[in-house]
Amino acid sequence: MSEAWRAGMRYAVRGLATLKVTPVVIVAIMVLFSLPAAGVIWITAADLPEGLGRTVGTTLLNLLSGTVAPVMFMKAVAAAHEGRRPGLWRHLDDGTRWLPRYIWTNLHTTVIFWVPVGILTLGFISFQRTAFAESFLGVVVSVLWVVVIGGTGIYMHSRTLLAPFIAVHGNVPGSLAALESWRVSGREFGTVLATFLITAGPFAVPLAAVFMGFYLTLTGPALEVFTATLAAQVWIAIKLIRPPLVAATYALYTDVWPGEMERRAQQGHPATPTLVRWLIDVSWWPPRLAAAMFRRPVSGPL
Repeated sequence: MSEAWRAGMRYAVRGLATLKVTPVVIVAIMVLFSLPAAGVIWITAADLPEGLGRTVGTTLLNLLSGTVAPVMFMKAVAAAHEGRRPGLWRHLDDGTRWLPRYIWTNLHTTVIFWVPVGILTLGFISFQRTAFAESFLGVVVSVLWVVVIGGTGIYMHSRTLLAPFIAVHGNVPGSLAALESWRVSGREFGTVLATFLITAGPFAVPLAAVFMGFYLTLTGPALEVFTATLAAQVWIAIKLIRPPLVAATYALYTDVWPGEMERRAQQGHPATPTLVRWLIDVSWWPPRLAAAMFRRPVSGPL
């Protein structure tokens, strides 16, 4: 594990060096995609009239802030890693073309993450409703529940961390990219986990402490606005975590994925499960529909 930790540190350092190539572009992406989430906070704080328009508007703004930004960071980091310095608009244009693939990949990793974490969370909620949970031993058990849920979340996220990079930079269909991330991270789990913790931890832990501090100290209307806009605030906070994490993970990807391809060239490729093949076939339909609508070839599958 010590070697994995040193490797994770090396990737973190390489990632920071990459961010220094085009810092203005990185900051511009952070600010640009924080604005929709900031709009949600303003709408809620201003107490605009409730209704379908407000609900749809805030939902779309949160989706825009949380879903679109990652692939833009990925494209900016990849260019900087190669020493290129295209402008912001080039990254937005390039990232938008890869957005469907990224979203489709993310659907897979979201399911992989939330099935075990969700089941454990529901179990914890059920336990908290019992009388035993109020006892001293019950509190100890509750702490263990939280540790298990948190550890499972970190483990599942580490196993799927490489999926969007394999999908976008490796040009692999999203369903297969999720599977490949699981396979590769299984062999390189220590390094993947260390890279994730070293780059995300120094930002995530203080931010979580700040959120908890506000939650414990705010009262009245301020607390209501805080809790109602928590999702938007999290999307803004993630903009601070994502650049170093994306940059370090991309450096990890450039070592791990080519190495995996070389290994398979010598040992052969593993079989693709039937479910994954079926999902790849299904994901051909949106590109084909787009090609028919725009009368031009569209790469696929998703």
